[in-house]
Amino acid sequence: MRIEGADRAGLERLLRYCARPPFALERLEQVGHDQLVYRLPKPQPDGRTELRLSPLELIEREVARARGPPLWDPAPEPLTNWDEAPAPVPSVSSSISA
Repeated sequence: MRIEGADRAGLERLLRYCARPPFALERLEQVGHDQLVYRLPKPQPDGRTELRLSPLELIEREVARARGPPLWDPAPEPLTNWDEAPAPVPSVSSSISA
């Protein structure tokens, strides 16, 4: 995405998008002391219309959802696999007979 420096409306849209919460707070309700109910926007394939979670379970789900792929691979594959390296090419002088 690219926003020109003078495009203030575009910059505002981008900032609003980045600052939005990960889920709709209007759908979240506290039931009892240790129970949260999140009403789903549409029914799930199994028919569920809400999630009942403890506050800790909600946090765990959001952390797992927000976590993306790692930025770096701790054990990258080597660029050259020496077990499958091609055989040396014979020099031209050895293939010329006198």
